[in-house]
Amino acid sequence: MPNPPLPLSARLSHLSRMELLATVDEMRRMDRHAIKTMGIPARLLMENAAGAVAHGVESWLPQAGSEAKVVVCCGVGNNGGDGFAVARLLKNRGMDVSVVVAGVPKGKDSLANMEVWSRFGPTLDCRNNWQEVESVLGQAHGVVDALFGTGLARNLDGVWARLAEAVNRSPAGVKVAVDIPSGVDADTGKVWGAAVRCTHTICLQLAKPGCYQHPGAGYAGEVHIADISIPLHWDKNAPSLWRITPEFVREVLPSRGAAAHKGSFGHLLTVCGSAGMGGAAWLAAYAGLKAGAGLVTAAVPLGLRDRFLEQAPELMTFSTPGVEMDFFEPQQVKPLLDMTSNRTAAVLGCGLGRQKATVEFTSRMVQGLKMALVLDADGLYQLDPNLLKKRKYPTILTPHPGELAALTGLDVELIQQNRARVACKLAKEWGVVLVLKGAGTVVASPHGGGFINTTGDSGLATAGTGDVLTGVIGGLLAQGVDPLDAALAGVHLHGMSRDCQKQEITDAFFSARDLLGGINTALKQLGAV
Repeated sequence: MPNPPLPLSARLSHLSRMELLATVDEMRRMDRHAIKTMGIPARLLMENAAGAVAHGVESWLPQAGSEAKVVVCCGVGNNGGDGFAVARLLKNRGMDVSVVVAGVPKGKDSLANMEVWSRFGPTLDCRNNWQEVESVLGQAHGVVDALFGTGLARNLDGVWARLAEAVNRSPAGVKVAVDIPSGVDADTGKVWGAAVRCTHTICLQLAKPGCYQHPGAGYAGEVHIADISIPLHWDKNAPSLWRITPEFVREVLPSRGAAAHKGSFGHLLTVCGSAGMGGAAWLAAYAGLKAGAGLVTAAVPLGLRDRFLEQAPELMTFSTPGVEMDFFEPQQVKPLLDMTSNRTAAVLGCGLGRQKATVEFTSRMVQGLKMALVLDADGLYQLDPNLLKKRKYPTILTPHPGELAALTGLDVELIQQNRARVACKLAKEWGVVLVLKGAGTVVASPHGGGFINTTGDSGLATAGTGDVLTGVIGGLLAQGVDPLDAALAGVHLHGMSRDCQKQEITDAFFSARDLLGGINTALKQLGAV
């Protein structure tokens, strides 16, 4: 029996290679700890933040010195206080800087920074100088968005929405958000009515989940992290979110010794396919091979069995003798379970179909398979989640939002607005690794904690790419990779496989077969041996 996933506390050496993310509440606690307990002045933290933003703006602007026109838009909170300091630093570097406001700062530190700025350059209040504001934005080479920080939890409206839209219309080639684009929810990526669309976001101390979850990710541009001297201070149950990194994936990928043979890399069983959906079975099985499994047996209905040889002679196939159905049914469970003794992991679901008999077949297979299992697509259809709780072997679910909605009864929109929170809750409740597919795929651990993936693009929004993902994860599982690591590495590798082919194949013409071809390139980039 494979080892169950280790608790996150036992996996810190791996997690240290991830990028920590901080929710709004976690960042507030850290900020408060830095100021109240550690005695770091708030003005110093503002100055550190401003220095990082000013350095970024200067490095990204093609114009130099006085030729560079920059507009800094400041709000009435601490984010605005950062903005006034950014304006002063850029002015000191010889740039033509204007500040735009829509009110007076509320905090003493922000007020102090505004007062200091007043001795350096002009401040335009867009409530009574709208034409001038439009003019400076229209001539700007760079814009700094310091309107709202991570605490925003309401729609941008009135003058704030108007200013955000004006910034978006500006022809400035560089638009930099301080911590989070104004109007984007820092925890979920939700857009609060309107938001500033930036080319860069400089997250202060730690990145925010909303920068990596859509639609907010589409407003953040390139995400950078600035150390502003806030000590990391978490309670015992945090941190809860990370971004998957290449460094992490590189560490968990299995090594391949010079004396190894095919038996050294596991044997994956894929139970997939039905009449009309043989392609899903083929993609999943072949992806398992491409991910490094030494052997793959594709269990398919009899009518599909020998057709695999035409496209992938490397695969072995199995069909229940004497059963000529176009789909799986309960009588095929026992023969399949009888031949699993020398398999190391299984994939179940791709292209199975949704016949009543197949649903019963799937339920019995989930209960009977005594190995690590990846469940996808039709394998999740009408599945009783209580069966997942009863399994004594690692289980990985890979639903898209619609499949998860059907499985739980939750609304798709609710899931999409709270992707990480929903995935983490269900993974813990069911005792599974849950891979919630979609832009910014979320991987949730059964022991708490969530992970956001940032590889891949809309080219993956095509038939069959989910089958490839399932096969890749299954191939890693078969090689003995920890189930959570297999899901994390598989998701990242899957997206990288697309990224490696962006220059050659546009997203509209990309196919799942192309994705298979990118796995090798991605593994080479990761330095897999």
